[in-house]
Parts: sequence; C-alpha cells; structure tokens
Amino acid sequence: MITKRLSLLLVYVSAALLLAIFITGQLFMNTHEQQAKLAQRADNATHQLMQTLPKFIAYYDTDSIKLIVNAMLSPELTSITLTDQITSEAASWSYDVSSERILADKMPTSSYWFSSLTQVAPVERVIELKNDDAVVASLALTLSAAKANQNVATRIASLLASASLLTLGLLCVFTLISEKHRRALRKATSTIRQLAVQDFSSQESSSQRSGLALLDSAIDSLAQQVQRLIQSLNNELKTLHNSMMYDAVSGLPNRQYFSHQLNSWMGEGHDAQSAVFIANMAWMDTIYRRYGYAARDETWRLLSNSLQSALGNQTNICIARISETEVALLLPEYSEEQSRHCLHTLISTLNNEVTMAGFDANEGFHIGVVHGHAVPSSQLMSLADNAMQRAIQINDVFVFNRGSEEQVIDRETWRSLLTDTLREKAIRLQWQPVNRLDSANSKPFHYEVFTQALIEHQWQSAGRIMPYIQLFSKGIEFDKIVIESLVGMHKLQSLETPIALNLTDESLSSEAFTNWLVQTLNAALPSEKIFFEISEASARNNLKACISFSDKVRDAGAFVGVDHFGRYLQEVEYLAKLKPSYVKLDQAFSQEQNNQNRLFTETLANIADSLDITVIATGVKDEENKTRLNREFIDAYQGFIHPPVMIVLKEQAV
Repeated sequence: MITKRLSLLLVYVSAALLLAIFITGQLFMNTHEQQAKLAQRADNATHQLMQTLPKFIAYYDTDSIKLIVNAMLSPELTSITLTDQITSEAASWSYDVSSERILADKMPTSSYWFSSLTQVAPVERVIELKNDDAVVASLALTLSAAKANQNVATRIASLLASASLLTLGLLCVFTLISEKHRRALRKATSTIRQLAVQDFSSQESSSQRSGLALLDSAIDSLAQQVQRLIQSLNNELKTLHNSMMYDAVSGLPNRQYFSHQLNSWMGEGHDAQSAVFIANMAWMDTIYRRYGYAARDETWRLLSNSLQSALGNQTNICIARISETEVALLLPEYSEEQSRHCLHTLISTLNNEVTMAGFDANEGFHIGVVHGHAVPSSQLMSLADNAMQRAIQINDVFVFNRGSEEQVIDRETWRSLLTDTLREKAIRLQWQPVNRLDSANSKPFHYEVFTQALIEHQWQSAGRIMPYIQLFSKGIEFDKIVIESLVGMHKLQSLETPIALNLTDESLSSEAFTNWLVQTLNAALPSEKIFFEISEASARNNLKACISFSDKVRDAGAFVGVDHFGRYLQEVEYLAKLKPSYVKLDQAFSQEQNNQNRLFTETLANIADSLDITVIATGVKDEENKTRLNREFIDAYQGFIHPPVMIVLKEQAV
C-alpha cells in the first residue's frame, strides 16, 4: 500500500513539474509570438508609411503628412518622428493617451506578474524614406508593448486554468485505470516502426492488428497522415518546380531550370561531351507587332508542342524558353554527330512553324550552336550566344562552333576504338572520398570509383566515352570490366574501405547482369563494403528494373544509393520504393548559393530525411563552399575539395 501511494505521489509530483515546465514554455512561446506580431505590425506600419509619405514630403505637403500620421497613431503605435534629410528639422507626433485613460488603468504597463521571467519589449523602427531613389527624410516610430503583454497575461492565465484542470482530470483517470493489453501495445509499436520507414504492408495484415478498436483506428489514422505528409512534401516540390522553373506562356522550362540543368551536367570535373543551342526567333516580334500578344503567345504554345514532339524523345535533352524571343537546348553527353542531327531536326521544326505563320523558310530565326567536352557551363552559354550573334550578323540560319580543340572522330572509328579498349580491358580506376560533415567522425562515408579508358594512347574519362558506350550498347561489357578490375584488386589486397560504383542504364535493366553481379558479390567481393549508385534519370525512367536490381543486391549484402538526386526538380516518390541508403544531391545545388537552390535543397533533404536516408552534397569545390553547407540537412560532402586520385594498393608486408 505504501509503495502504491509513493508511486502515485511520484506521479503527482511529476505531473506538477511537467505542468510548471509546460506553462513556463507556453509563457516564453506566447511572449515570443506577441513580440513577433508586434514586430510584424511595426514592419507593416513602416511599409505603409514608406509607400505613402515620400511623395508628400517631396512636395512639402504638411497637411497630408499630418493626416496620414494621425491616422496611423494608435494605443499601440504611440509615436512617429520625421526628420528632414536636408534641413535636419524633426517633427514628432504622439498618440493622445487621454482618450484611453480607462484602458490604461485596466492595463498597467509598468509591470506584469510574469515580468521577472520575460515580457514583450517595445519595438522601434528607424528607416530612410526615398523618393525617386533620393533620400528625403528619416522615419522613426515606436510601438508600445502594453497591449501585447496584457495578451500574454490573459492567455497564460487561461491556459494555466485549463491545463491545471486537464492535468487533474488525467491524474484521476490514471489512478483508476491500470495498464492493459501489453501484447496489443507491442503490436502497435511494431506497426508504428514500419510506418516510420513508410512500410504500409502492416495495415493490410490482420496478424499485425492490435485487437483494440480505438488503437487500430488511431494507427490507421496515423498511417494516413504519414502518407499524406509524404505526398505533401512531394507536392511541395512539384509546386516549387511548376512555379519557379516553367514559363507559363509556352509551357517550356524557363531560364532558371535551363541553368540548373547546365550546371548539373557540365559542372566542375565533368568531362562529358555536350552541346548547347540558342535560337533567336525574331519572327515572334513580328507576330506581336502585327497581331498582338495573344497571337504571339498562341504561336509560342504551338512552337513548344512542335519542339517537344520533334526533340522531346531525345535522351536527357532540355528545351527551355530563356527570353521573349529565344529558346535554348541542352544536349548532355551527345557526340558531335548526334548534335548535328538534332540541329537539322530543330531547323526543320522551326521552318515548319515559320511557314505556317506566313513567313518564308529559313527566315526570321538564327541558331547558335557550340559543342565540346570538359567545357564549363558558363562558357558553353557564352560560346553559344556568340555563335547566335554571329549567325545574326552574317544573316545565316546557324553557326556551329566547337567549344574545345579536339580531333573529330567519326562513329565507326569510335566503335572500333571502343571495341579494342574493352577487349584489351585497357582501363584504370580512380576514387574520391565522400567525407562526413560530423567532425567527430573523420572516417570517410565511402569512396566513389571513377573509370578512365585508354583511347588512342590517351586516358579518357568515362563521361567522355559514355555517349558511345550507350550508342553501341556496350554498357554491360564496360561495367563487367570495371567490377572484374575491383575483384582483381581485392584478390591482391582486401578492400577495407567502402566503395561506390555507378552503373549504366543498360546494366541496371539487365536481369542477366544482375544475376552475374550477385554471384560475384557472394563469391569474390566483400558485399558489405560495396555501394551501387543509381542515377535519378534511371530511377525515373525505369523504376521497376531499378527496384528489382536494388532488392537483389541488398539481399546479397550490398547497398544502394541514388546519384544526381534532384537533378530534374520534380517528384521523387521513387525513393519510398527504391529505399536507398543515401542520396547524393545534384551538384547544381552547390554551384550557386542562392535562395532558390537553398529552398529546393531543403525540400529535397526533408523528403530524404523523412525516409531516414543519408543526404550527401556534391560539387563542393573548396573550404568556403563546404562551410556554406547546412549541417541541419546535409550529412556528408563530396567534390573537388578532395579531387579523385589513382587507386594504389598498399605494399604487402614481407
């Protein structure tokens, strides 16, 4: 009996302490809220005065100024001071408190019962007023905190009474009801843990039901809320994408999206071949002058449909409207031959549109094209724009430039060179560390492996030869050679460091390759140290094959990650099905530290965090770039702050 009473006493004391903590917390929260509202009202008042006063001050309309200021004064906004910028004369207005004497008696401003802990402070604002970019006066205003403090006192008093009654009622219930149905609670706990990783299969299994109707109903509601939350995050990403990255008139991506794609594909360290087209369509201006904006906008919509129909099926191509009369195309990992083919398709499409609009073929538009490899994104845009300006200057349909000095190799020569390289297995491996941001853990998260192939006595990066690997369907053969090279290294010296490998789309889609890989993992490699990276493009384009691949390699003990996460700035529902161990944010988010990138980064990281997925930043160039990473969202980083180096095995001890 004594033990039970002591337990109840402990519960009552704990409840009293929790109540005190709760009330104190609510006091601070309400004080902070009222302070924020007071500051917001100060900002609103400041904004209103900034919008209305400068014109009257510039014309010395003192009567209007007095009317505006007196209209703004209130028991809360107690004083306004204007100081002329030229004469330094100051004029002050204060609220007449005589009409509010009764209210002041009821709301003492000198002290509140909670003032020893915290209270709302008066807010002051001092700003400069400008008219036509010239400073005409300075404005100072003061907002009293009396009403805000009274609101805090009223709310806390009401909350204290309500919380006390609620706590007392709960304690009474607690003393009357003992704990029941432990088995049901264990099942409920198991179900909730499954929901935490977005495994909703337990909701369909009768064996996982707790047997308590109310508890099962609550868990069902929780499952629905979790599903809605995840859908809400994905909808938020979709909304951001549609509002920030699309041109409303044409339905094409806008300049911001095009820049993101350009930074993504052609950032630092990328040696891939790419092409950028910029087409200037002066005939759009002619349509506008003749028929108005409605006809021009309809023409843009028709052109958008034609471009997407003609070029939209090309792999990874990006078509964007970048100005009133310009459209840009990015062709990542495209050979010069492929780029020229797309140029002919673009010219044909534009000719169809101009002739339908009543113009002559090859008139009214000019195209600038640049093709190169290992060319930075900003330089590609500049070179493409120069080519377009040159086409306009010489009145030619297009100008095609090369962005880098290199020997042009035709398709069949490439086929022969690539076949010889793969037959001779003339490759070498580099790796780059992925380090954790947590300074307490200096051990790398893993090392990403990069491949170089010997082509005509020169080592070429995988990005440089990837268009031809895809063109000639050599992906599986290439990936097998890389993995066999790792097996050979592991035989010479055991791999002690986790490593990550990128696989081609062809390999991910091949069941035979997956089975071979699983056998290799089981027999010749330490699977627990191997990560396989799936690009976001692969996950979006062939999710079923990627899920099958992921499930099989995970069963073999390896891990799966997603590379270029967020490259397309669209929904990422595939994460819940793919269940990767980590995601690597696309390097475009690190290229420019602007509010737009930070907003997308935070949204994408929140989605990954909701699935307990590690988030890795890529494209980190230096220490300054690293310090800008938000540790609240980012767990690790990778980039040319630690450039790739050759994999060199340690010498074996004699």
